[in-house]
Parts: sequence; C-alpha cells; structure tokens
Amino acid sequence: MRHPMISDLDRFIGRARAIIATGLFTVAVGCGVPPGSQSEIDSIESLPVVSGSELQTYLQSSDSPVLVEFGVDFNCSRCVQTKSDVVRLRESLKGTVDVIRVDFNTNVQLVSQLGGSICPTYVLFDQQTPVLTRSFPVSIDLLEGEILRQSETQQ
Repeated sequence: MRHPMISDLDRFIGRARAIIATGLFTVAVGCGVPPGSQSEIDSIESLPVVSGSELQTYLQSSDSPVLVEFGVDFNCSRCVQTKSDVVRLRESLKGTVDVIRVDFNTNVQLVSQLGGSICPTYVLFDQQTPVLTRSFPVSIDLLEGEILRQSETQQ
C-alpha cells in the first residue's frame, strides 16, 4: 500500500511533466491555428518582412524608430487576431515609426533576449536600441499610445 503523500507527489510530478512537455512542444512547433484559417490570413495585407539576419542592417539604415512584430504569416491564431490592427497601426504611424515583421519561429532566442515571451511580440527599436517590448495579449491601441509617448521622449 502506497502512502497518500506519495500519491500526491506522483500526481504533482505527472502534471509537471505534462506542462513541461506542452511547453517544449510549443517551442518546437511554434504557433498554430486550426486548419482552414489560412484564407483569413491571406485576406489581410501583409507587413514588410525582414529576416532575423537582416534585422540589424535594417535598424542601422532606418532614420526612424522601428517597431518589429515578431510573428508569423501562417499557423498562428494570435497573429491572425492582431494582424489587421498591426497593419492599421503601420498606416497610423507612417512617417514616424517603421513597422515590420520578423519571423518569430526562427528567432525565438532573439525574442527571448529582447524580453518577449510569446508570439506575437512587439519590440520598438530607437537608434538600434530596444526601448519597448510587449507580448500578446496586448491592445494595439495602447501599444500605439506607448510608442507615440516613447517617440516624443526620444526627440
């Protein structure tokens, strides 16, 4: 006969293993959406996409602050949910802040170093320095306000 506390410990360890396995699966696979959602993504205008290896060069050549959305163009329900708002934000900030996308799945380590935790993550760079990081869930309207306030304090 097992001691009741050992059974509790076994259940706790089992749950911990399940949580860790889920986390590792998410990191390995990246973002995902149900099948059939691709048409929703395709119907929304895309952001300019810069590869992770080109990001530093892009930041160096930009005269404006740059908001980077670390997201994906497919298989992410969170990115689909915010995509049209980010495109609207890009239009709203035109001439003040560049808005681009860098693939989250191939740059997870960089996102983590910048303080991001989940796809999509938004990082505002000013003079190549990250000055603001926000991860989903985030209100795009509140993000826009933070970006504008940050841009005003940098001038």
